[in-house]
Amino acid sequence: MTTRTEALIIGAGLSGIGQAVALARSGIDFVVLEKAPDLGGTWQSNTYPGAACDVEAHLYSYSHTKNPYWRSTYAGQEEILGYLRGVTVRHGLLPRIRFGIRVVSARWDEGTAEWTVETADGTTYVSRFLVLGVGGLHVPRIPEVPGAATFRGSAWHTSCWNHDIDLAGKHVTLVGVGASGVQVAPHLAERAASLTIFQRTPPWVLPKADAAIPAWRQRLFAWLPAAQLLHRLGIYLQREKRGFGFHTRPDLLRVAEPIVRRRIAEQIADPSLRALVTPDYPLGCKRVLFSTDYYATLNRPDVHVVPGSPAEIRPDTIVDTVGGEHQTDVLVYATGFDLTGSFDRIEIAGIGGRLLKEKRQDGMHGYHGLAVPDFPNMFMLLGPNGFAPYTSVVPNIEAQARYVVQAIRTTRSTGARALTVRHDATDRFLAEMRTRFARTIWAPGKCRNWYQNDSPSGTVLWPGSTLHYRLRLRTLRRDDYEFLPARNAFQRGDEPYSPCSPPVDVPDRERHVP
Repeated sequence: MTTRTEALIIGAGLSGIGQAVALARSGIDFVVLEKAPDLGGTWQSNTYPGAACDVEAHLYSYSHTKNPYWRSTYAGQEEILGYLRGVTVRHGLLPRIRFGIRVVSARWDEGTAEWTVETADGTTYVSRFLVLGVGGLHVPRIPEVPGAATFRGSAWHTSCWNHDIDLAGKHVTLVGVGASGVQVAPHLAERAASLTIFQRTPPWVLPKADAAIPAWRQRLFAWLPAAQLLHRLGIYLQREKRGFGFHTRPDLLRVAEPIVRRRIAEQIADPSLRALVTPDYPLGCKRVLFSTDYYATLNRPDVHVVPGSPAEIRPDTIVDTVGGEHQTDVLVYATGFDLTGSFDRIEIAGIGGRLLKEKRQDGMHGYHGLAVPDFPNMFMLLGPNGFAPYTSVVPNIEAQARYVVQAIRTTRSTGARALTVRHDATDRFLAEMRTRFARTIWAPGKCRNWYQNDSPSGTVLWPGSTLHYRLRLRTLRRDDYEFLPARNAFQRGDEPYSPCSPPVDVPDRERHVP
């Protein structure tokens, strides 16, 4: 069975839904393929206790579909998932989403100038444009530890939480203190008989100023949407102001370091534990985390912090790097995600059969986090150099979604079969990213982090303000793209082309390029 559509979106998470809304509002036909039985991406798969966003809810939501009824400053997993479901209903997207469809491969056909997408259930989809909204926070990274197969207890990753296991009275070991580890640790400590935390590198943890949003403010935002718009803008500008310290003036972030150290000293009485959980690298170099109860949790007598990673797993214990054994009934991995795994699990072949995963062997890279040379009519949402870690990804997603609509309209209006980003334009962009990245707090030499990679840009981040990024995506630079002519250089449609032929009539709505 083959289904044909103008655009095909892979993934129904935050980015995929954002793209679907943009296409629907532009009158462009599309289908969304989602491997899970429900939409939501990260917020559908990560259901661990305490899962929440560390960006204010009013900014971590689409500007075109505002929610005046957020219950608190920072929304939890269930509330965010409910919001995304509401967005799909409001914009009539559900009939266009195919759930439980795992994409196996996508191949560019140079003859027809179309993408042929094969799925695990045998269905084939053919589309002119392909949009990857696969995200990067749902393919778990689990370290290989000797003896893991011998463990007699229960083990899982935070993104695959086992809600059937009662933690009461059990000895729990948590591996990793990234964002999910810091969020879940207090909940584990409250329920378990003991909690052992393996910490490879201590994070900078700032207070999370969360609070319930009063009913009067919710009613105000519902009655006067402009008030919520101004509130959202204020949050955005405040985060952009903070971002200046990350991407341009790292020295400004040093002001906050003594404040966090004082907080650690106030909440942790044991000098050795205090030294163990105090970072020795600049604030901001690695992802900054937010919690009001993490340090207090570490101070509990039934919580133990162990430096380093597990050295060995035995049937009932976890062994640390100095040979100490820690009784364990439940092992929880909070070890992050394979950011490229979402892309690599699909065999994507462009011009000449070139594979996308082969291009990624020298590091993730692209053009504005969206386009890749030799992969015509294909776009990646939140791809490399397409996001910044100090603020919400939603404004960038919306800018990218509008850019994809621009690209589709431009291809139509020029009468071309396809467009593909030029190699020289991509090289200039990557060189610019490397230069900009060198002055940021995330650059090599300050500390090692997952933002760094071996690509020509040196990073997966956008090393600047998101305002600058969004402004750059307002206009598609035609000189940065090659346009593949219709059929061939001498033929358009079914009629031979001649210089005396009348121009092809393009409807006004397709001529317009915002």
